[in-house]
Amino acid sequence: MDVSLDELRPDKIEMEHYTASLFTAYISGAGLSAIVQTAAALLRNPVIVFDSSFKIVAHSDPDEITDYLWSENIRKGYCSYDFIAAVNKLDSVRRGKQTDESYEVTCEETANTKLISKIKIGSKPIGNVLLLGCKHPLRPQDKDLLAIAATILGEEMGKNSYYRNTRNMKVEDFICGLLDQQLQDSHVIRDRMKSAGLRFGQHLLVLLFDLSRYEGSGHYDDFLRERLQQLFPGSPFTYYEGHIVMIHDGVLSKEHTPAHLREFLAQSGIMLGVSSKFSSLSQCRTHFLQSLSAIRIGGILCPGQHLTFYSDIHLYELLSADALSMEEPGYRDPELLKLQEYDAAHQSNLYHTFFVYLKNNRNMQLTAEELYIHRNTLRYKLDHISRLLDTPFSDSEKMLGYYISYKITDYCQKARKRQNTSSLPMP
Repeated sequence: MDVSLDELRPDKIEMEHYTASLFTAYISGAGLSAIVQTAAALLRNPVIVFDSSFKIVAHSDPDEITDYLWSENIRKGYCSYDFIAAVNKLDSVRRGKQTDESYEVTCEETANTKLISKIKIGSKPIGNVLLLGCKHPLRPQDKDLLAIAATILGEEMGKNSYYRNTRNMKVEDFICGLLDQQLQDSHVIRDRMKSAGLRFGQHLLVLLFDLSRYEGSGHYDDFLRERLQQLFPGSPFTYYEGHIVMIHDGVLSKEHTPAHLREFLAQSGIMLGVSSKFSSLSQCRTHFLQSLSAIRIGGILCPGQHLTFYSDIHLYELLSADALSMEEPGYRDPELLKLQEYDAAHQSNLYHTFFVYLKNNRNMQLTAEELYIHRNTLRYKLDHISRLLDTPFSDSEKMLGYYISYKITDYCQKARKRQNTSSLPMP
């Protein structure tokens, strides 16, 4: 068999072996760590992967990293604002950013030579892979080998919807870090905020946009991103666990909801959950869960409603799963059953009348107007209700108990109906 000299070139053989080894690590499904460890072994030096927000995503054996700056970055899990600012001033980094090839970085702080190659998803840069010359001198072929590693790392990171959807990675990674509770220390939060160019006040809300009904696909597109920027200028947001999560520093309430926001939600099919107010960014996770609950419970109470505030549904979060599985009388105030039994026997509507009365804070005029009856008729009905319940309406604690019972009963009935509907077999 004839074999050309070119086919036997050691550098070509090494390249093919290197590529095959990295590809094997990629298809193994073991993730970024396996690819990085394989690359480090083949390149004979430590390898570090950091995304465009300068968060450390993966690294090889930390004991082999003798560069004290990068050892500190790995310990913290991210690069500080001061470190990023200093790196961006380096001439070698400025020149390297203009090329798609691997480039060498020189730094007076540490003696180790360094190679960097950009990691991309398609044509979008999402991070970098760094080769540190800690153990062995870097070789000429390492530039090409590191570029191959960057390509395979891009394929692996492209499996993550966050990297596929993100645009401003410093901002979006900061928000994700808050939501994942990776950022809890106030000093770290301030440093990351500074790096991302963010400033927040003391009146914060977490807004959660549920995309499950957005054009029937739940995807996150450029039109939606631009529309949200128009609706909430200056409020940062990110794609997170299938939703868009925004930290809004401003006023948003039932009384102050712009008409164009309600119109946008109705037209797009997006559901919006709004948390309660908070001031400490370390509480983002808690308020994200509040927004999630607002969407879930709001969808049960008012299926056609596109905007729900946590303040309107927090009562229902007190209910346990056992409450929802009870038979109906188990969660209804026993005394209110008297009204339902009376209504069934006399074709009246005292049960509903009493609820409207309580809902309107026992205001006779508002209740009569909502029920479309005369005040004297309402007074007669309320007297009758008071006798059936054997309770004076001046007992505020008792009235509160009745009202809560009404609200819980309504929610449990709707939740059980929804569960029963979802369990029906498809036609």
